Amino acid sequence: MLVTIKEAALVLGYKSPGSLYRKIDSKELPVVERDGQRMIERDGLEDLWRSINRNRLDTPKAASRKARQVPPAVADRVVSSVDDGGDDDEIPDYNESRARSEYEKANLLELNRKKEEGQLLRREDVEQAWASAVNITRTKMLGVPSRAKQQIPHLTPDEVELIRDLIREALDELAAGEVTA
Repeated sequence: MLVTIKEAALVLGYKSPGSLYRKIDSKELPVVERDGQRMIERDGLEDLWRSINRNRLDTPKAASRKARQVPPAVADRVVSSVDDGGDDDEIPDYNESRARSEYEKANLLELNRKKEEGQLLRREDVEQAWASAVNITRTKMLGVPSRAKQQIPHLTPDEVELIRDLIREALDELAAGEVTA
C-alpha cells in the first residue's frame, strides 16, 4: 500500500515530513511516482526507517562523536552494567526513549517525595532493623526451654533437651529457608 510522504511521517511518529524529505533527497528512502505525487511503500516502512537511521548512527563519524561524549572508563562501566535483554542491534525509537525518560523522571520525583515524607527508608536501615529483630527472636526462642523448666518444675532434663532441640531445628530451618507448611 502506498502512502503520501506526510502520512509516512505520521506513521513514523514525526509531526512534519522534513526528515523523510532529507532521506528521499539523499536517495536513502525510495519513493514511487503516482499521478505526479511522490509516494512511499507503507509495508515495512518502520523497519526500513530503523535500518536507515541505524546505518547513519554506525558511521565512523558518529562513532567518533559518541566516543568523545563518554569517557572510556565510564563507557566500560555502563556497557558492562547494562543488560536490557533486548536485541543489541536495535536502536530505540526517539518517542520510546523520550517516554522512558519521562517515566524514569516521574519515578525519581515520586521516590524523592516519599523520602521527604518519611515513607521511604534506606536499605541499610531496614537491613539493620531486620537483623536486630531476628536476633531478638532467636534469643527469646532459645530461652524457652529454661523458662519452661522454671515454670514446669516436673520436666525432666531429657524433656527440656527435647524442647531445646525442637526449637534449634525450627530456627535452623528458618535460617536455611527450608520452611515447609
